[in-house]
Amino acid sequence: MDRLIQNTLIDLFAEHGVALEPDEDWLLTEGDDYPALRGIWHEGKDGGMGRLDLDIVLDEERTIEESFGGVGGGKAGCRDALDSFARNDFHVVLAACWHTVNKDKLAVHELTAGMHRFNAYIGDFTLRGEKDAPMEIPEDGLSALEAAISTAPLTNDVHWIRVFYGNVGDGKTQVEVLLDNEPWAAGHKAVASVDWPQHDRYYSLRNFIALVPVD
Repeated sequence: MDRLIQNTLIDLFAEHGVALEPDEDWLLTEGDDYPALRGIWHEGKDGGMGRLDLDIVLDEERTIEESFGGVGGGKAGCRDALDSFARNDFHVVLAACWHTVNKDKLAVHELTAGMHRFNAYIGDFTLRGEKDAPMEIPEDGLSALEAAISTAPLTNDVHWIRVFYGNVGDGKTQVEVLLDNEPWAAGHKAVASVDWPQHDRYYSLRNFIALVPVD
């Protein structure tokens, strides 16, 4: 499975002009130690959903940690999780970590948080769930989050935000917002305040944002 993960990631990055070199479990940026990338697949129990953990090492002290569920067993589940990464996080991390920006695949805004200015690389909200689940994203979905970012005590470093919203049904929801891999209360409050579409079947929305200091 490690070879499948490495080969898929090498091909994905190569399609966008970034060469990665395998070094045991890691993929290193050509000619440099950082950023470095590693993927680890965890098979689901009793035929359940597996999980792909991706670590993107920015420097000796900071690592982006992301996880993606994969439907199906073995290679099929792993490929499904890799596809989720390609649809959700990929273009954001490509812009923030490898300085390759495709404005057709993400939005770029300049935001101020405290004394610092950032370029915000904002990926699309990606949907998983029933085919007839709602697709339209509320207009305040991002604005509420950007307002929370503007008051966050951020340092003049790269930061990343992962948003997960799940519509369970019967009015029940799941919300998780992480800032630099840790639960972020202000972001959670912002996302929970949005009037997300309700549906009688399960669906989830995921979004990834990176903040890079403006030179």
